[in-house]
Amino acid sequence: MSDYQGADRRNATDPNGWHLDKKVPLSLIFAMLVQVVVVVWAIADIKKDVEVLKTQVASQRDRDEQQDKAQARQLSVVTGWLERMDSKLDRLIDKRGH
Repeated sequence: MSDYQGADRRNATDPNGWHLDKKVPLSLIFAMLVQVVVVVWAIADIKKDVEVLKTQVASQRDRDEQQDKAQARQLSVVTGWLERMDSKLDRLIDKRGH
């Protein structure tokens, strides 16, 4: 395929492992550091938002429970009124019917 006759660098292993070459531009290193800082900052911001949402959900749950209790009380009051009205209507119908 290729007519290259030089050393095969793909199989070369460096006994010291990774190393920093002078050919790596400082701007690349700086950009990578900035990226890491931005990612850490974004994760911290997301965690803060999650905590805020947790407290808001708990507060909303309490409000919902209070509204449900108030609605149940009002429903029982209205049901009492309707039962009294029904009994009064039954008595009125009985008086007029006889």
